[in-house]
Amino acid sequence: MKEQIKKYFSIWDFARIVKLILGGGLLVAYFSTKESMYLVGSLFFSAQAVFNIGCPGGSCAAPTSKSSQKKIMNIESYQPSKENKNV
Repeated sequence: MKEQIKKYFSIWDFARIVKLILGGGLLVAYFSTKESMYLVGSLFFSAQAVFNIGCPGGSCAAPTSKSSQKKIMNIESYQPSKENKNV
């Protein structure tokens, strides 16, 4: 179990760590002021850090090994022909 936890946290990048620290800071602010907006912000940033969500297109997803990546789609570029031109 201890090794699994170490492995889980070893793939975290800088953005996830910052989100977790920000979520913790907002949680401390909630307990000191009892403002519910701090609690909402804390839950938002903590959930983003723990579940690794919130990045469009997976741009900040955890790195994967090269062997697990496979081509999903084959995209061909469109080249219009001059013969079918309707003017």
